[in-house]
Amino acid sequence: MFFFFARRNSIAFDHIKFANNWRSGFRNLQKQVSEGAREYLSMDSIHFEVLNQLLSDLDASGISEEERIIFNQSWHWLSAWEDVKPGLHDLKQNHVITTLSNGNYSMLLDLAKNADLPWDCILSTELFGTYKPDPRVYIEAISLLGCEPEQTLMVASHSYDLDAAKSIGIKTCYVYRPDEFGCGKGEDSGDTARFDVVVDSFTDIRGSIL
Repeated sequence: MFFFFARRNSIAFDHIKFANNWRSGFRNLQKQVSEGAREYLSMDSIHFEVLNQLLSDLDASGISEEERIIFNQSWHWLSAWEDVKPGLHDLKQNHVITTLSNGNYSMLLDLAKNADLPWDCILSTELFGTYKPDPRVYIEAISLLGCEPEQTLMVASHSYDLDAAKSIGIKTCYVYRPDEFGCGKGEDSGDTARFDVVVDSFTDIRGSIL
């Protein structure tokens, strides 16, 4: 999507750097919403706001609204990591599996359909009008599922997410993603011993919690 967008609009940029700046920009806006500094707006709207700023920084403000909207939908069509689908099928044998994502519902439905992910349930922070790591997200999500924190395992590759879940008593599983931000560029998660389970792949989770 990045390549075709750049070619159609005759602009040049470092795709990995652009994607990482897009991500850091939307996380900043999510943080503002979760802390009450901004009113809630959907993840698509956040993506679009950050995209417009990034294009302005590239002096590419002449790109049409239609082109921007199409490019913004790139987040709906991301591919899953190769281990996710088989790992979820393993977990589904004995557990209820659900998302708890900052993505809005339409995005999560598109991602699940495109990657053929076998969720039992899809939960979005859109339902709660805030974003992770607001503790209310985790508290209300497990309430909807009829679970206690200690009966729940939050699986993520982002330590801020797991730290927030852990703060209300949810068990945590950290999945290493050494190429999360580009080849050989992973998250600096600090000491992962604070998490209950640490794995390199979704396919390792079921064996680690049985």
